[in-house]
Amino acid sequence: MSQQEDRPQDGPPTARRAETLEWSDAMLLGHAPIDAAHEEFVEVVTALADCTQHTALGCLQAVDAHLLSHFAIEQAWMEKSGFPAADCHLDEHQRVLDAVQKVNALAAVGEVGLHDVKRLAQALADWFPGHADYMDSALSAWINKKMHGGAPVVLRRDLQVAVAA
Repeated sequence: MSQQEDRPQDGPPTARRAETLEWSDAMLLGHAPIDAAHEEFVEVVTALADCTQHTALGCLQAVDAHLLSHFAIEQAWMEKSGFPAADCHLDEHQRVLDAVQKVNALAAVGEVGLHDVKRLAQALADWFPGHADYMDSALSAWINKKMHGGAPVVLRRDLQVAVAA
């Protein structure tokens, strides 16, 4: 990876800017395999955001490997259950994977710097909450309905609840 920080790269689609991406029970969707994959996503993206010049390539490879596995598992659930919004969901996964793989390939040959890698980490942190809240929550509800005949029940710990005055 090069020391240069001059060449911006396209990132995944973004919604709002997330200052930090931290796992909490607020992110639970009610389907344990999805929730576990999301917790791992937060871990690998956090590691990417905190990487150094010396650890960036390994962190990029970890994000890439995680996304390949995570997205393949979700695709299998969508196909098995006949998820009606699969095409849109899978298109978004592909755009994110393409962006990560592009930065990974460029970093491997020294064409992007640490700044670009950190921009990718921020773009992933910005993208993920909206994707999970809308697309993955719909998938979780669909899977639970197909498997159990109803919506998921999610128990969350340590949530901050605003009280109306």
